[in-house]
Amino acid sequence: MLEQELIYNAIDNLNQQTGLGIDYRVFEDGNIDGELVLPNVKQRLQVECKKSLNKANLQKYLAELTVKNMIYYVILITEYINPNQATRLKDHKVPFIDLAGNAYINTPPVYIDIQGKKLEKPPQEITLAKQLGKAFQPKGMKVVFMLLTHPELLKEPMRTIAEVAEVALGTVKQVLDDLLYQGFIVQKNTRNNKNAIKEMINPQELLDKWLDAYPTTVEAKLNKEVYTTDNLELLRTLDLLDMNALWGGEYAVELCDNYLNAKDYLLYVQPKHKNQILKTARLRKAKTNEILNKTTAKVILAEPPLGIKKIKGKQDNVAHPYFIYANLLASLEPRNIDAARRFYENHIA
Repeated sequence: MLEQELIYNAIDNLNQQTGLGIDYRVFEDGNIDGELVLPNVKQRLQVECKKSLNKANLQKYLAELTVKNMIYYVILITEYINPNQATRLKDHKVPFIDLAGNAYINTPPVYIDIQGKKLEKPPQEITLAKQLGKAFQPKGMKVVFMLLTHPELLKEPMRTIAEVAEVALGTVKQVLDDLLYQGFIVQKNTRNNKNAIKEMINPQELLDKWLDAYPTTVEAKLNKEVYTTDNLELLRTLDLLDMNALWGGEYAVELCDNYLNAKDYLLYVQPKHKNQILKTARLRKAKTNEILNKTTAKVILAEPPLGIKKIKGKQDNVAHPYFIYANLLASLEPRNIDAARRFYENHIA
């Protein structure tokens, strides 16, 4: 839940319980969340919103208020305040509201003290649907990849993101909502979502989640064909610049770092350029027994999930490091898993 949404919902719940008609006003400068306006009270309470409360951040919060001498002028709004936390806040005379309906405000003539309410958990299927939203499904993965590699896209209209990521406009909306819900994007300084400023947070965690999801949600669903060759040197010396193709997997690692001797080969290639690859490298369809017995090199031609230029890495002829790393993990080969760790350290971390 977004901070602004949390604030409005908590205040609405309190108004339903008390009938006081408490109001909330957003500040435009972005320095603080806003202020709480109590009926018949001149003093305004500055809102401090924390999505969750624990022992560490509660202690830090109380210390900051004490140092700034702001205890009587700030109200804490969070998802849930347990009885122990409520007692501690009351002992320090710190006002608070949570989503469950617990509240403590002592600003004469308004006095509210509601405790003991438990936060209702959403139905399991709703929670699961949000957790397994659009961001890490095949089309959503394309949007996430473009945002990870071009975070400035968050400042662009959703239509622009859709065009770059090669997905429908509705998909972008669903992905952004999912990333907001999961805490990978924050939305700042407005009650009007249309004009909200979006920023990415925890990009490394988002990348790790994308890399974990890639083998099953993207790699496994790509259009692929398996070939082999009787002339490996022709394959390894292909000039891909005019073929709209990029190396992935084992051979990409060999080209980048020269520490993995490729046994299998993966080429991302657009369908219209596939025949050129087949002819130049003299590839032929692999027989099942050849692949199972590993008597010949396996050459996989895969249609890229995005335009070939969008998945290109810094080095000529090879895919973006994110794809190469994910390829290694998807292979499930022990030597590739080990190579993936080294590749991550050298090109991603």
